[in-house]
Amino acid sequence: MLQAGPARKVWFESKSTRHPMQPFRDTPAAPTSDEASHAIIAGLLPPQVICTLTELFGLDLQQWRFIVDLFTETVEQDLANLDQALRNGVDAQIIEASHRIVGSSRMLGHVAIGDAARAIERIAQSVGPYHERAAEMRLNFTHLYALADAFRQQISRCAWPDSAVAG
Repeated sequence: MLQAGPARKVWFESKSTRHPMQPFRDTPAAPTSDEASHAIIAGLLPPQVICTLTELFGLDLQQWRFIVDLFTETVEQDLANLDQALRNGVDAQIIEASHRIVGSSRMLGHVAIGDAARAIERIAQSVGPYHERAAEMRLNFTHLYALADAFRQQISRCAWPDSAVAG
Protein backbone atom coordinates (compact mmCIF):
# COMPACT_ATOMS: atom_id res chain seq x y z
CA MET A 1 0.00 0.00 0.00
CA LEU A 2 1.39 3.42 -0.93
CA GLN A 3 0.89 6.38 1.36
CA ALA A 4 1.34 9.92 0.07
CA GLY A 5 2.72 12.62 2.29
CA PRO A 6 5.55 15.11 2.12
CA ALA A 7 7.59 12.14 0.89
CA ARG A 8 6.39 8.83 -0.46
CA LYS A 9 6.64 5.94 1.98
CA VAL A 10 5.96 2.36 1.09
CA TRP A 11 4.19 0.30 3.72
CA PHE A 12 4.35 -3.44 4.10
CA GLU A 13 2.27 -5.49 6.44
CA SER A 14 3.26 -8.44 8.53
CA LYS A 15 0.66 -10.55 10.24
CA SER A 16 0.63 -8.32 13.28
CA THR A 17 2.11 -4.91 12.40
CA ARG A 18 2.65 -2.37 9.64
CA HIS A 19 6.17 -1.06 9.04
CA PRO A 20 7.18 1.91 6.90
CA MET A 21 9.94 1.42 4.37
CA GLN A 22 11.87 4.66 4.10
CA PRO A 23 12.56 6.00 0.60
CA PHE A 24 16.18 6.19 -0.53
CA ARG A 25 16.00 9.97 -0.36
CA ASP A 26 13.41 12.33 1.02
CA THR A 27 11.77 13.74 -2.13
CA PRO A 28 8.40 15.42 -2.47
CA ALA A 29 5.68 13.31 -3.99
CA ALA A 30 4.99 14.12 -7.63
CA PRO A 31 1.59 15.69 -8.16
CA THR A 32 -1.07 13.34 -9.47
CA SER A 33 -2.82 14.09 -12.72
CA ASP A 34 -5.91 15.12 -10.72
CA GLU A 35 -3.80 17.59 -8.74
CA ALA A 36 -2.37 19.03 -11.95
CA SER A 37 -5.84 19.20 -13.52
CA HIS A 38 -7.17 20.91 -10.40
CA ALA A 39 -4.44 23.55 -10.56
CA ILE A 40 -5.11 24.24 -14.24
CA ILE A 41 -8.89 24.43 -13.79
CA ALA A 42 -8.50 26.62 -10.70
CA GLY A 43 -6.48 29.05 -12.80
CA LEU A 44 -9.28 29.36 -15.37
CA LEU A 45 -12.31 29.91 -13.16
CA PRO A 46 -13.24 32.79 -10.83
CA PRO A 47 -11.63 32.37 -7.39
CA GLN A 48 -14.95 32.46 -5.51
CA VAL A 49 -16.32 29.66 -7.71
CA ILE A 50 -13.22 27.58 -6.93
CA CYS A 51 -13.64 28.32 -3.23
CA THR A 52 -17.29 27.22 -3.29
CA LEU A 53 -16.60 24.05 -5.29
CA THR A 54 -13.70 23.12 -3.02
CA GLU A 55 -15.78 23.75 0.10
CA LEU A 56 -18.61 21.57 -1.21
CA PHE A 57 -16.73 18.80 -3.03
CA GLY A 58 -13.08 18.97 -2.05
CA LEU A 59 -10.93 18.20 -5.08
CA ASP A 60 -13.50 15.90 -6.73
CA LEU A 61 -13.27 17.26 -10.28
CA GLN A 62 -16.06 15.01 -11.52
CA GLN A 63 -18.42 16.71 -9.08
CA TRP A 64 -17.05 20.11 -10.09
CA ARG A 65 -17.72 19.37 -13.74
CA PHE A 66 -21.23 18.08 -13.03
CA ILE A 67 -22.10 21.24 -11.09
CA VAL A 68 -20.63 23.75 -13.56
CA ASP A 69 -22.26 21.92 -16.49
CA LEU A 70 -25.60 21.92 -14.66
CA PHE A 71 -25.15 25.61 -13.84
CA THR A 72 -24.37 26.60 -17.44
CA GLU A 73 -27.32 24.58 -18.80
CA THR A 74 -29.70 26.04 -16.21
CA VAL A 75 -28.52 29.61 -16.72
CA GLU A 76 -28.79 29.22 -20.50
CA GLN A 77 -32.46 28.24 -20.13
CA ASP A 78 -33.09 30.95 -17.53
CA LEU A 79 -31.52 33.57 -19.83
CA ALA A 80 -33.83 32.47 -22.65
CA ASN A 81 -36.81 32.76 -20.28
CA LEU A 82 -35.62 36.17 -19.08
CA ASP A 83 -35.15 37.40 -22.64
CA GLN A 84 -38.69 36.30 -23.50
CA ALA A 85 -40.08 37.92 -20.34
CA LEU A 86 -38.34 41.19 -21.24
CA ARG A 87 -39.84 41.02 -24.74
CA ASN A 88 -43.29 40.36 -23.26
CA GLY A 89 -42.91 43.13 -20.68
CA VAL A 90 -44.25 41.03 -17.80
CA ASP A 91 -42.61 42.07 -14.53
CA ALA A 92 -43.58 38.88 -12.66
CA GLN A 93 -41.88 36.70 -15.31
CA ILE A 94 -38.81 38.96 -15.33
CA ILE A 95 -38.57 38.76 -11.55
CA GLU A 96 -38.95 34.96 -11.57
CA ALA A 97 -36.36 34.35 -14.30
CA SER A 98 -33.81 36.80 -12.92
CA HIS A 99 -34.30 35.47 -9.38
CA ARG A 100 -33.53 31.92 -10.54
CA ILE A 101 -30.25 33.17 -12.00
CA VAL A 102 -29.45 35.07 -8.80
CA GLY A 103 -29.98 31.95 -6.72
CA SER A 104 -28.02 29.52 -8.84
CA SER A 105 -25.16 32.00 -9.34
CA ARG A 106 -24.80 32.68 -5.67
CA MET A 107 -24.99 28.97 -4.83
CA LEU A 108 -22.07 28.41 -7.22
CA GLY A 109 -20.24 31.46 -5.91
CA HIS A 110 -20.32 33.43 -9.16
CA VAL A 111 -20.95 36.83 -7.60
CA ALA A 112 -20.75 38.89 -10.82
CA ILE A 113 -23.48 36.89 -12.59
CA GLY A 114 -25.63 36.94 -9.45
CA ASP A 115 -25.23 40.70 -9.05
CA ALA A 116 -26.07 41.37 -12.70
CA ALA A 117 -29.24 39.27 -12.45
CA ARG A 118 -30.15 40.94 -9.16
CA ALA A 119 -29.92 44.37 -10.83
CA ILE A 120 -32.57 43.28 -13.35
CA GLU A 121 -34.72 41.81 -10.59
CA ARG A 122 -34.59 45.09 -8.61
CA ILE A 123 -35.58 47.16 -11.65
CA ALA A 124 -38.49 44.80 -12.39
CA GLN A 125 -39.64 45.13 -8.76
CA SER A 126 -39.49 48.93 -8.85
CA VAL A 127 -42.47 51.20 -9.31
CA GLY A 128 -43.24 52.91 -12.58
CA PRO A 129 -44.40 52.18 -16.10
CA TYR A 130 -42.66 49.25 -17.77
CA HIS A 131 -41.58 51.26 -20.80
CA GLU A 132 -39.61 53.60 -18.52
CA ARG A 133 -37.66 50.68 -17.01
CA ALA A 134 -37.33 48.50 -20.11
CA ALA A 135 -34.18 50.10 -21.56
CA GLU A 136 -32.28 49.80 -18.28
CA MET A 137 -33.32 46.16 -17.86
CA ARG A 138 -32.33 45.39 -21.45
CA LEU A 139 -28.92 47.02 -20.90
CA ASN A 140 -28.43 44.96 -17.74
CA PHE A 141 -29.54 41.84 -19.62
CA THR A 142 -26.83 42.45 -22.23
CA HIS A 143 -24.25 42.68 -19.43
CA LEU A 144 -25.61 39.55 -17.72
CA TYR A 145 -25.56 37.60 -20.98
CA ALA A 146 -21.94 38.63 -21.61
CA LEU A 147 -20.90 37.46 -18.12
CA ALA A 148 -22.66 34.11 -18.55
CA ASP A 149 -21.10 33.66 -22.00
CA ALA A 150 -17.63 34.46 -20.64
CA PHE A 151 -18.10 31.84 -17.90
CA ARG A 152 -19.29 29.29 -20.47
CA GLN A 153 -16.12 29.97 -22.47
CA GLN A 154 -13.97 29.56 -19.35
CA ILE A 155 -15.61 26.19 -18.70
CA SER A 156 -15.03 25.08 -22.29
CA ARG A 157 -11.27 25.71 -21.89
CA CYS A 158 -11.04 23.45 -18.85
CA ALA A 159 -9.33 20.12 -19.49
CA TRP A 160 -11.34 17.93 -17.16
CA PRO A 161 -9.58 14.70 -16.13
CA ASP A 162 -12.16 12.43 -17.77
CA SER A 163 -11.99 14.20 -21.13
CA ALA A 164 -9.34 13.91 -23.81
CA VAL A 165 -9.78 17.53 -24.86
CA ALA A 166 -10.89 20.71 -23.15
CA GLY A 167 -14.61 21.20 -22.56
